[in-house]
Amino acid sequence: GAAIYKLPPRTTLDKLAIDLRAQLIPSKLQRRIVGIDVMADSQRGLGISATPFAEDAEPFAAASSALYKAVIEPAASMIGEKRLLVVADGALNYVPFEALVKSPASADYSSLPYLIKSNEIIYAPSASVVGAIRQQENNRSGRALLIVADPVFNSNDTRARGATASSNGETRGLGIQSALSDVAGQDASAGAESAKMQGLPLVRLAGTRTEADQIVKLAKTSGMQADVWLDLDASEENLETRDISKYRVLHIATHGLLNAERPQFTGLVLSLIGNKSEDGFLRTDEVFNLRLGSPLVMLSACETGLGKEKRGEGVMGLTRAFMYAGAPTVGVSLWSVADKSTAELMTDFYKRLLASPANSSPGVSASAAMRDAQLAMISGRKYSAPFYWAPF
Repeated sequence: GAAIYKLPPRTTLDKLAIDLRAQLIPSKLQRRIVGIDVMADSQRGLGISATPFAEDAEPFAAASSALYKAVIEPAASMIGEKRLLVVADGALNYVPFEALVKSPASADYSSLPYLIKSNEIIYAPSASVVGAIRQQENNRSGRALLIVADPVFNSNDTRARGATASSNGETRGLGIQSALSDVAGQDASAGAESAKMQGLPLVRLAGTRTEADQIVKLAKTSGMQADVWLDLDASEENLETRDISKYRVLHIATHGLLNAERPQFTGLVLSLIGNKSEDGFLRTDEVFNLRLGSPLVMLSACETGLGKEKRGEGVMGLTRAFMYAGAPTVGVSLWSVADKSTAELMTDFYKRLLASPANSSPGVSASAAMRDAQLAMISGRKYSAPFYWAPF
């Protein structure tokens, strides 16, 4: 039967969620809108440099346990070890329920009693999105994977091979230049001119290529076809003009760009060199028009799960856009992720997801595979802090 539990006031929950997020993410990453920093080489976000994580887990455990007691504990006996579907509201959209701690009994990250240790957890932006997905036709017989990774961001990149920088695309709507200028707090025209003179301040993410190579090997071992678009082929034009409906899995590993207040500025940065008709910035509104056939889209980039929260309808961002484009399962991140740990997590995720005989369905669901990969990372201790394993 159904049971209803009354939650604390929204203001109380929002404060608890914000307090937890402050403990989940290093202080240098605490921001609502992405900044720009040329020292971002170790992260998949913009404006982030490597930040060593604190060994002391007590402040995190206290904040996490406080939110658990407010939201989950009243229904804990009914929940048991069941699979949880979370449709969050307010600031709860921006915290991973997997990282909620039942009690702050340990100061060691790996041994904390996380909710993920007892429950598989999945999310939906809102009930309306769930309804829309159920109404979509379900023609998902393809077994191929498409991996888009390691785009070319700068004309100084040796892979550019003399290709010209992409058009700013301002006549088509919001361009990458204006998006970067907006989050940097610059005048759009000045920002565009600066970018033309110095190149866009986006560094190459070497880990995404390693990630792609590992996924290809795992796919072949499972008897699946894996197509890879790298370098200049990792482009917005290819995603929008080529047939991608045949792919069962679409994996995109690149920089993400977030503007929480203006969702149209949120998107994925693909190759900014060599495009003939696009600017290389796949915006949220453009994702709605993609012709997807894949039941799973993985966005291995920073803060792809964020957006502007609309009362009653969840977060208006990339998750919703990809779901409406035809992908019922979308893997996204809640904060700027570290390149190396993310590559390791994604490799283990696909190893588990594709661990089935050739020509058969996956051995486990995407959510179960991600949970198992996250649990392995927790027990591995090197990346046991939730910052590394909990964003997805």
